[in-house]
Amino acid sequence: MKKFPLIATALAVACLFVAAPNPAAQDSTPTKDTTAQEAKAVDYLIICADGLKQVADDWAKYRADNGRVTKVMPMSSITHPEDMDLPGLTEIKNAILETAGGDEIREGFQVLLLGDCPNNSSTDYDAKTEIPWMLTRQMDSNPTVSRRERVPTDNFYADLVQDDDGLPDIAVGRIPARTVDEARLALAKVKAYEAAKQGEWLRNLTFFAGEGHFGAVIDGMLEKLFIQFAESLSQAHNVRMTYANINSPYAYVPTQFSDKVIEEANAGALLLCYLGHGAHDRLDDMYVEVDGKNKRYPILTSDDVSKFNIEGGKLPVMMIIACETGHLDHPQGCLAEKICFTEKAPVAVIASSRDSHPYSNTLLEKAMVHELTDNYAPTLGQAFMDAKRELVLATDPDRKRLDMMAMFIIPEKERIELNQSHQSLYNLTGDPGLRIQYPKLKLSMRLGAGGEPIKADSELSVIIDSTEDIGELDAEIWVECTRATLAHEVKEFDKAALTGADGKKREAAEKIVAQNHANSNDKHLAALKAKPDGKASTETTLEDGSKTKTWQYFFKGKLDSPLEPGDYILKVFARDSKGERCGFAAVKLNVSK
Repeated sequence: MKKFPLIATALAVACLFVAAPNPAAQDSTPTKDTTAQEAKAVDYLIICADGLKQVADDWAKYRADNGRVTKVMPMSSITHPEDMDLPGLTEIKNAILETAGGDEIREGFQVLLLGDCPNNSSTDYDAKTEIPWMLTRQMDSNPTVSRRERVPTDNFYADLVQDDDGLPDIAVGRIPARTVDEARLALAKVKAYEAAKQGEWLRNLTFFAGEGHFGAVIDGMLEKLFIQFAESLSQAHNVRMTYANINSPYAYVPTQFSDKVIEEANAGALLLCYLGHGAHDRLDDMYVEVDGKNKRYPILTSDDVSKFNIEGGKLPVMMIIACETGHLDHPQGCLAEKICFTEKAPVAVIASSRDSHPYSNTLLEKAMVHELTDNYAPTLGQAFMDAKRELVLATDPDRKRLDMMAMFIIPEKERIELNQSHQSLYNLTGDPGLRIQYPKLKLSMRLGAGGEPIKADSELSVIIDSTEDIGELDAEIWVECTRATLAHEVKEFDKAALTGADGKKREAAEKIVAQNHANSNDKHLAALKAKPDGKASTETTLEDGSKTKTWQYFFKGKLDSPLEPGDYILKVFARDSKGERCGFAAVKLNVSK
């Protein structure tokens, strides 16, 4: 196997070091019987533009049918000062605070804003279609001082406990609909996602990236750190990369790059994440040098969004680590909005309202992946809120090490200010109450008697632990190389031919690039031809005296391909006997000489 850095993940870490009231009773609508609603505290509030109340009622009913205690609050129902025709930001926030429990914010309380942002204004808006967002005093991260802008945000409504400290205390998301049809489409996507059939798509973490333009020297110095970062992601998940750098084995054919991004997304994923540069209506371009000049090919534009065709509700949460793609108050709309209102596109988008900074971008992306793959946050709003809080609270064990490396380029005061501003810059275009799809089978995996390391021709005993008695477990077990290595050869190709006039040479070069991309993402080395070898259960007494039971499923067999001595990852994907629920797990495997 050839050692090679996982370039797209590397880009993420490289970024660390380069700057670049009271509602009116008759209008505030509980969704179930009023007496039953009043007996419980509201934990899911929908503030809606007046023209979208019917959809808000339907949305609240859907959430109530799934166990939430809901309330709908149209804009016209929120008390406002006598000298104002409409409630301002403070009145809207006060209404949220009162509904959330006042001085003691209710745990798990969430707010959905159903209505668009006013264009470039937080005070003058149309209550039939709009809900204002806060234009803060914070400035964006545009390096050109004359072009810096104040940051607009929905985070103002989430910061309730200690006013203006920036930390979100509740989860807030927005569906920026202007029409009933847009709002209904967004609700239909949420329902489709939450009803989607369990499957291998839940393992997928699909990344694509543009070049950082940081220079080979910096990228080379940080290679070891890049690899560590990549390997720190949950090994049970399937990480796929598509990188807009023609020198990378994860590159794709320049003229087909945007189509490849769509194709990867259409396979379904838990998370679809872009890292790189962006604008309000597009992501960056792929650059290929031709005769000393760069020829540009789009990574993803607003026009490409219509090509999303993710079937069966396997809609990923999309995180765009870039500038301006969440510019919800742009007169021409933005990429996040376009995705939100495209039927078979990602179910939600996390994106920045203005120019963001690579340092804080990296920290937020890392925290969000952690929430989805390690903490299993129950809702998207919870995951996003906790990821944003991590920017300031810095509880990640890696944080001190990363900050020590960053301190030589970005002073501490500036880092603090950046992390505070990114609380505001990044917003959720989607439903904060979205119930994240996780595997319903809770599995872990370990090697049986003899442990590791193993001999290349050894028979493997594998134990799969489950938190419930599944009955018969249908399991596929295999071995992959680590993410920092390649399982297949990367072939050389004629880079000049990619943009040349000779059609045959260009086609040959493109074919090699496409094959390199496929081979680099294919980490599979060997399958374990394993047969079930019994089943048992273990009962454990917890500290509080309660008892918990675990079921063990035993498998034994040999690999169908020999392995060279080294470190590998043993993985399992399993379904229950009815094929309705799935689970996956991984364990490190060492092969000795």
